[in-house]
Amino acid sequence: MARIFDRAYRRRRALWGAGVCLTCVAASASAQDFDPRTRIEDRPRPEFASPPITIGAFELVPQVEAGVEYVDNLFASDLIDVDDVIVSVRPSLSVTDRRPDREIRLDLATGYQTFLNNNSEDRLQFLATTRLRFGLGTSTRPFAGAEIRLNDSSQSQVTVGGNINQPLRAFSYGANAGVAQDIGSFTLEGEGRIARNTYDGEYVFRDQVFDVGFGDNTLYQGRGRVSYSSRPDQRIYVEARYGRFDYDGTLPTAAPGLPAVFAADRSGDNFSVVGGVQFQATELLSFDGNVGYSRLSYDDPSQPTIDAVSFEANAYYSPTRLTRFQLQARRTVDGTINPLFSNFLSTGVALRGEHELRRDLILRGDLEYVEYSAGDVGNIGDEFRAVIGALYYVSPRVSLNLRGEVFQREGISEGDQKRVMVSAAYTF
Repeated sequence: MARIFDRAYRRRRALWGAGVCLTCVAASASAQDFDPRTRIEDRPRPEFASPPITIGAFELVPQVEAGVEYVDNLFASDLIDVDDVIVSVRPSLSVTDRRPDREIRLDLATGYQTFLNNNSEDRLQFLATTRLRFGLGTSTRPFAGAEIRLNDSSQSQVTVGGNINQPLRAFSYGANAGVAQDIGSFTLEGEGRIARNTYDGEYVFRDQVFDVGFGDNTLYQGRGRVSYSSRPDQRIYVEARYGRFDYDGTLPTAAPGLPAVFAADRSGDNFSVVGGVQFQATELLSFDGNVGYSRLSYDDPSQPTIDAVSFEANAYYSPTRLTRFQLQARRTVDGTINPLFSNFLSTGVALRGEHELRRDLILRGDLEYVEYSAGDVGNIGDEFRAVIGALYYVSPRVSLNLRGEVFQREGISEGDQKRVMVSAAYTF
């Protein structure tokens, strides 16, 4: 046990040190004329961008991607260690609105994964996300969004604790809506959100395989924010949030070896109040952070209440046009899609780096550490993930993607996993 805590301590020190170095370097950098929040691969690159299909006010970008991935420990379990090769095909379509007074974006993707060693069933995948914002440039700005995910846990940016790391069949869908209203230098904002997560099939935990349907849940969230800004590059705010987690039920008889902290009903209410600030320190460094108090009360009296200081901070730094970093630290009630760890308190830090080695070659890397706790039960597990990758533009229509990942979990469910993936995409 001492070895586990010592290893976790060294990881936290290393990631904390990386963040300190990042902030120190920012103090001596010279100004640039671009937004450090924008990922390098999303910045304009006309010589390697195929023209979109234009239909009225909309632009369409269809694409198809095929890939091969090797996983050395498919279920990230120390006790059930099997490897597999995954072959996948993924067509997608992106639709955006070009009108300046609104933002309408729709991303659609479907795909099929087959496991060559037959250690898991083949999976059909589907992803649909939409983002709607209206009244841009006016004092009243309604917004909405929706998302549907079938067997798709892909992440497009740095996150803390957002992966399952085994081929679980999951179906998630949800929607949100809200409005922002300017009143002088103040902005009032309200938003509501609902999300549903369901699971099908078997989940590997330690040396057992069990039906994971006990993790089906619905999340209801609401938030209200009051912010003040006297200049465009900075804002202070106070925000109150309420969340209701409803689990369909507990099935301990379906998982006899599942620890009580996982098998018990985790339905409950979460309330938090935070105060924060957003500011552009320089044209190189942008920051958004808040700190507050969070309380999670479970319906099951055997589950201890979680009272904790909560925080979330993101720093974006671009020392040059060719390099960008994002540092994230957060402590909050976690809504991860992993059925074991959702609705617990998670504390984590993550660092993402990007570098444009050449106009047609982008290098990427992620480091992430997160630990989960459950009230008086204390730490129930921690996870570490490291990712390296490269994106190479062969031509305006063809690109290659290479990714390698190392994952390790310690504590109540130990396991590690290594993944290597290569894929090619064609944009029509």
